[in-house]
Amino acid sequence: MNRLIAEHLEPTIRQVVRRKLHAYTPRGEIKFKNPDVEEVYNEILLKLIKRLRELKGGSGGKPINNLRSYMAAVAQNTCDEYLRRKHPQRYYLKNKVRHYLTEHGEFALWKDTEGAWLAGLSVWDGKKADCRTDYELSGAVEAQETWTSRLQSLKAHRLEMGELLNFIFQASGKPLELDELVSVIARLWVLEDLPAESFDEGENPLSEQLASAQAGPETVAEYQELLRLLWHEICQLPRRQQVALLFNLRNPYGVNVITLFPATGIATFEQIAETLGIPAEQFEETWARLPMDDLSIAAYLGATRQQVINLRKNARDRLLRRMQAFSRKPPR
Repeated sequence: MNRLIAEHLEPTIRQVVRRKLHAYTPRGEIKFKNPDVEEVYNEILLKLIKRLRELKGGSGGKPINNLRSYMAAVAQNTCDEYLRRKHPQRYYLKNKVRHYLTEHGEFALWKDTEGAWLAGLSVWDGKKADCRTDYELSGAVEAQETWTSRLQSLKAHRLEMGELLNFIFQASGKPLELDELVSVIARLWVLEDLPAESFDEGENPLSEQLASAQAGPETVAEYQELLRLLWHEICQLPRRQQVALLFNLRNPYGVNVITLFPATGIATFEQIAETLGIPAEQFEETWARLPMDDLSIAAYLGATRQQVINLRKNARDRLLRRMQAFSRKPPR
């Protein structure tokens, strides 16, 4: 068992974790640099050891026909669950990107021999990703930082998904792992995952519905509908309430509202600007300053700080009432 763990389990797990979480171990060290990643690694290792001990003791049920594939699948699923829990908005974005890649012929999405999803131009379909060691990965991250920084001037939030994907693939010059591609888009869109805070004190607060750690693929449509309704209700607010609410991104929902709507396809940058009654060119400058503090919002609206607080509170109270009515289950 010790030989199996040392020669097969640990190398396979580290390879998957490096690829999925873009992590590496510093030279001369065994542990991953990020303690969260190290925890994920240990969780995967414990799952696999438990399964192997069950098989050894005769209580493991169905045998494992391909150990390497089984280990990779367990590692990938555990990493995916960690990413869903830690980055719920990126989870929504990942589904949107995956759908776009499969529905538009100029792009492709395929699996490599290790079971990783790769994305790129259709002419690259079937091409393998670069295999890197821990030490090479740190250099690869720096290389990605270099070409990603060149894309910052694109004003990515105003591009259609197809245009943005083309720019990214031309800059990278090679296929990207799906998770890596999503991370690049999230960075360009300044998409943040904020700690979830209760929108209300009752059961099932709105923030938990929008950023549930248990969200699976089968619930995405439900959340999309919830977000669509939320945007519809925001559009019904008086303009000053909209500004007070949306200009302060770190809101009590636990959701970065402005970036969440474009990321999920609910409302484009131009639609948000139009709703707020701000010319797109002017909103471009405002977007770069977000999130604004209450004093800055007050100066923008020609109001006092307390008035801004009151405007946002009134907006939240109305949204809470409407969203509670929407989410309330009908009596049996």
